[in-house]
Amino acid sequence: MTIAIIILAYVANVFLNRWLNKIYWKQDNNNKVLPWSWFFSLINTAVLLYLIMCESFNHGNWFTGRYW
Repeated sequence: MTIAIIILAYVANVFLNRWLNKIYWKQDNNNKVLPWSWFFSLINTAVLLYLIMCESFNHGNWFTGRYW
Protein backbone atom coordinates (compact mmCIF):
# COMPACT_ATOMS: atom_id res chain seq x y z
CA MET A 1 0.00 0.00 0.00
CA THR A 2 2.81 2.39 0.86
CA ILE A 3 4.56 1.71 -2.43
CA ALA A 4 1.35 2.41 -4.34
CA ILE A 5 0.97 5.78 -2.59
CA ILE A 6 4.58 6.70 -3.40
CA ILE A 7 4.14 5.76 -7.06
CA LEU A 8 0.89 7.74 -7.33
CA ALA A 9 2.51 10.77 -5.68
CA TYR A 10 5.41 10.57 -8.14
CA VAL A 11 3.08 10.39 -11.14
CA ALA A 12 1.06 13.32 -9.80
CA ASN A 13 4.28 15.31 -9.37
CA VAL A 14 5.28 14.60 -12.99
CA PHE A 15 1.96 16.05 -14.15
CA LEU A 16 2.43 19.03 -11.81
CA ASN A 17 5.85 19.65 -13.34
CA ARG A 18 4.39 19.48 -16.85
CA TRP A 19 1.75 22.04 -15.89
CA LEU A 20 4.31 24.37 -14.27
CA ASN A 21 6.54 24.09 -17.35
CA LYS A 22 3.55 25.05 -19.52
CA ILE A 23 2.90 28.14 -17.38
CA TYR A 24 6.59 29.07 -17.58
CA TRP A 25 6.54 28.67 -21.38
CA LYS A 26 3.34 30.74 -21.72
CA GLN A 27 4.92 33.66 -19.86
CA ASP A 28 7.48 34.11 -22.63
CA ASN A 29 7.67 31.90 -25.71
CA ASN A 30 11.45 32.18 -25.67
CA ASN A 31 11.49 29.93 -22.61
CA LYS A 32 12.12 26.29 -23.35
CA VAL A 33 9.93 23.29 -22.71
CA LEU A 34 12.10 20.78 -20.91
CA PRO A 35 10.43 17.35 -20.99
CA TRP A 36 13.46 15.51 -19.59
CA SER A 37 13.25 17.62 -16.42
CA TRP A 38 9.67 16.62 -15.56
CA PHE A 39 10.92 13.41 -13.99
CA PHE A 40 13.25 15.06 -11.45
CA SER A 41 10.45 15.50 -9.00
CA LEU A 42 11.11 17.81 -6.10
CA ILE A 43 14.08 19.70 -7.48
CA ASN A 44 12.31 20.58 -10.70
CA THR A 45 9.14 21.64 -8.91
CA ALA A 46 11.09 24.07 -6.73
CA VAL A 47 13.07 25.44 -9.69
CA LEU A 48 9.98 25.95 -11.87
CA LEU A 49 8.12 27.71 -9.06
CA TYR A 50 11.14 29.96 -8.52
CA LEU A 51 11.40 30.78 -12.23
CA ILE A 52 7.69 31.52 -12.53
CA MET A 53 7.77 33.82 -9.51
CA CYS A 54 10.88 35.68 -10.70
CA GLU A 55 9.41 36.12 -14.17
CA SER A 56 6.13 37.36 -12.70
CA PHE A 57 7.82 39.95 -10.49
CA ASN A 58 9.73 41.37 -13.47
CA HIS A 59 6.50 42.65 -14.98
CA GLY A 60 4.92 45.80 -13.61
CA ASN A 61 1.44 44.37 -13.23
CA TRP A 62 2.22 40.91 -11.87
CA PHE A 63 -0.64 41.04 -9.36
CA THR A 64 -3.35 41.15 -12.03
CA GLY A 65 -2.60 37.57 -13.05
CA ARG A 66 -1.99 38.42 -16.68
CA TYR A 67 1.37 36.63 -16.70
CA TRP A 68 0.15 33.60 -14.75
